[in-house]
Amino acid sequence: MRDILVVYYSRTGITRMVAQRLAALLDADVAEITEKKDRSGAMGYIGAGKDAVLKRDAELVSCPEIAGRKVVVIGMPVWGFNPPSAVRTWLKRTTFSGCKVCAFATMDGSGADRTLAKVAEVIGSPLAATLPLLKPKGDDPALEAKLKEFARQVPR
Repeated sequence: MRDILVVYYSRTGITRMVAQRLAALLDADVAEITEKKDRSGAMGYIGAGKDAVLKRDAELVSCPEIAGRKVVVIGMPVWGFNPPSAVRTWLKRTTFSGCKVCAFATMDGSGADRTLAKVAEVIGSPLAATLPLLKPKGDDPALEAKLKEFARQVPR
């Protein structure tokens, strides 16, 4: 088990791609939060935003454990200026004492700063490092530079 764990939730695969690349840069383990509800397609997208805004809990299928980790990096898409319901539910169920928490948010528009602030609010402490990512693409050299800079900010 490594000291750093990258935990992510991804509806479309974009946040997954970022989480995996970041985990490689950090020499970290990676774990996915999954939920029972199907969020695919247009109706899944609409329901996802609604559930996030209304702060509804999600029924989780996988709930990564962080015991023994020194640092946890949380990755998520922005849904209606909020963390996804699955992320909020996982945050509420997880005890972060004894570890530093960092987070990144992927988005097509705006709202990452508000979303990341809400993550800090739920866990009850400031985030050690944050990274908002607007429309990240796997082949974009600028993404690689942003991930490397963020990795330098993650405490060890």
